[in-house]
Amino acid sequence: MDDLEKIQNEILRLAYGYFRNMDFSEGFSCPLIPRISREYLKNRIVIMGQETNTWWNMIYSDHDIKEWCAEKCLSEGYDKFVRECVESYGGKFWEFSRSLYKAVFKQPICNGDALSHCWMNLFCIEKCVCRNDKDKKHLPSQNRNLAKRVMNVQRDFVYEVMKLIRPRIILAMIGKKNDDLFKRNVLGTDCVNYSELFEKKKIVEFKVCDKSSPLYETLILRTYHPSYFMIYMSKEN
Repeated sequence: MDDLEKIQNEILRLAYGYFRNMDFSEGFSCPLIPRISREYLKNRIVIMGQETNTWWNMIYSDHDIKEWCAEKCLSEGYDKFVRECVESYGGKFWEFSRSLYKAVFKQPICNGDALSHCWMNLFCIEKCVCRNDKDKKHLPSQNRNLAKRVMNVQRDFVYEVMKLIRPRIILAMIGKKNDDLFKRNVLGTDCVNYSELFEKKKIVEFKVCDKSSPLYETLILRTYHPSYFMIYMSKEN
């Protein structure tokens, strides 16, 4: 078993531990469980969004939860979306990510059927409802009560994944209102310094203070949601 397989198996083990008791009667989506690619191990870049939007759900029984995490959430969720949607998906998060690869990284966003980076979200789950929910109450980023319930389920799952995959760069396109959740649940600490790189905290560089943290040497940039920058760039052009 090579290092990549060991990391992926450990992520699945974590997912099983965190999500096995998730109550689907609340209408939660399947959790977003990341696939780590060989290209990621070269560049160690994490690009983070807020949450999925109307991600699907799949009810499981107690005896097949491990298979559910590996086959349904990872293979039929994350992998299928990357394989079939990333290159053409119309959401602003993916439009901006593709533009970033073209203008900055100078390489394809996908290598074969796998992302060149690791895609994760601040909120791993959301409410699974149809797209006619115009008030966006199914999204934790728009519903603080739901955000609390989601965090009660996933707790520090994202931070535990970060400890495993040791990113060199984290680009978190989550908006400043989520800073406290980001520090606690992704960076694993409130002891974080920041430098404002763009007016009104639209882009902030976080620096973890604890030298023993696995993220101490990581370049951490938190930005507004990419929809803001897409509008900003279109006006500039």
